[in-house]
Amino acid sequence: MPEIDVELKEVVALSGRDFHAKGLTWGRDAGDTSLFDPETGYVYILPMPTKQIQIPDWSTIEAQHVAVVDLDGRNVGDQEVPPTVELHTHLHVYRARPEIRAIVHSHGRWSRVFAALRKPIPSLMMDQLHYVGGEQIQCAVIGAPGSERAAASLVECLGAHGKSALLAAHGAVCLGESMEEAMSVAEITEDMARVAVFASMLGEPPEVTLADLVGEEGIRDLLAKQAL
Repeated sequence: MPEIDVELKEVVALSGRDFHAKGLTWGRDAGDTSLFDPETGYVYILPMPTKQIQIPDWSTIEAQHVAVVDLDGRNVGDQEVPPTVELHTHLHVYRARPEIRAIVHSHGRWSRVFAALRKPIPSLMMDQLHYVGGEQIQCAVIGAPGSERAAASLVECLGAHGKSALLAAHGAVCLGESMEEAMSVAEITEDMARVAVFASMLGEPPEVTLADLVGEEGIRDLLAKQAL
């Protein structure tokens, strides 16, 4: 059995503290983060609260609190440290998107407005196209946290290139090829949701499309490259 990397546990613990400091969680164990190590196939992920692991918020998390599982969800680390209830969602994404190395599942105040409405975040700014991997940030169907229904719908919403999608009545799931990128995508998602809320108060803002940036010929070139 491959050895567990203590440094990767620290990366995830630090992401939990950073996650809290950035306001991407309202408190307690709301939201979670994870990191996938392709060399071992292990997923390092924030834990579920237990009597032994009290989580008033993620600012208190340390490396010893990080759970380690394989892609089948088996706990290969400390058996007294169970993974978050959202483990199934994380595993679904890692299986579907092998290039992804980190996930930030946020409970930010702005993206949750759209999650409550069960509507996509419209693409109003160029940032969304550049950094989130698509136009609208889609919303998955309603389902219990960590359920097959919600996880499968989320993967469908993300598609082959998307880096952010919403869980209905819940929060956002943001991806990256590093923890830094996943955290940045989570922050951008919050900003795009905030802009959409305020812009809609002032009028009917037009959405930005990929064609606005690269033109119709550019889109054809992109589609041709994806087909190769």
